[in-house]
Amino acid sequence: MVAIATELGDAGRCVCPNFLLPALQRDVRLDLDAAYRAGQFSRAGTGQGTSHLVRDDVRRDEVYWPDQAQANAVQLQLWAKTAALMQAINRTLFLGLHAFEGHYASYAAGGFYQRHVDAFADDDARMVSLVLYLNHDWQPSDGGRLRMYDQAAHVDVAPLGGTLVCFLSREVEHEVMPTTAARFSFVGWYKTAAASGPKRKSRARG
Repeated sequence: MVAIATELGDAGRCVCPNFLLPALQRDVRLDLDAAYRAGQFSRAGTGQGTSHLVRDDVRRDEVYWPDQAQANAVQLQLWAKTAALMQAINRTLFLGLHAFEGHYASYAAGGFYQRHVDAFADDDARMVSLVLYLNHDWQPSDGGRLRMYDQAAHVDVAPLGGTLVCFLSREVEHEVMPTTAARFSFVGWYKTAAASGPKRKSRARG
């Protein structure tokens, strides 16, 4: 966890394969699948509050927000992992993170999310974004890579099951490239009540 936080502070982003062990990855994916079968997913939009809109030209995915207060056994393990990482980031980067919100995400074939940052125009509480991939047997032809931009360069991350990606919400522009097969993940944000930022020694190049 400390190594992840350190790389996040140095580069503004971090990619960690095998963050979820196979057994937990399987269980989390089964939990996602159960929620999908139960009809708990809904179309994702942009903005929040009265500015929230569903726009097919910007993003095409569905999301489900588990209730942390009524978490099942698998979700409790997931929240525990995110809490441990938040503690490591706070101890390493002194960000004052105090809350986490997260949802399951599903992209059908043809899904995408155009280039954006994760901070709202009228709410800068999000500090660190997190993506945990839950895809079985992903193949390069399936598409759906996460593309993160750094000035004129970029880096693409394959959505391999168990992989963690985290990055600074306000700084790192990113997009989900078009999919040709279903793509599943758990996506979340660490939040702070006050605007602040990590002290980074450098920015990694794409």
